[in-house]
Amino acid sequence: MLFGLPLALGGARITYDSLSQLDLAQPLAAIVDDLGEDLLQICCANGDIVDVGWYPAWNEQGGLRVVTVRGQDWEAPVFSAQPALQPQALLQALHAALAQAAQP
Repeated sequence: MLFGLPLALGGARITYDSLSQLDLAQPLAAIVDDLGEDLLQICCANGDIVDVGWYPAWNEQGGLRVVTVRGQDWEAPVFSAQPALQPQALLQALHAALAQAAQP
């Protein structure tokens, strides 16, 4: 569960989470100090990593980025999305990132 909504992880596990603590109903100015590059990391059974961060960190002009990284190649993610800072949009991007991680 993330923001009270289901997030099916399958064989993956959350290894870092400062995202679920955020109240996304708050104005951006109220939570921007909590929006860093490291918000959520999910390690998949095949070694892929799904990562969520805010870029540039702690900046109201920034935005979310969800990536799936394969083989520790952070420079060339196999999936990348920039969802809105809304639970449904973020969950949709996470579902897509996890689906990409499930593919060989």
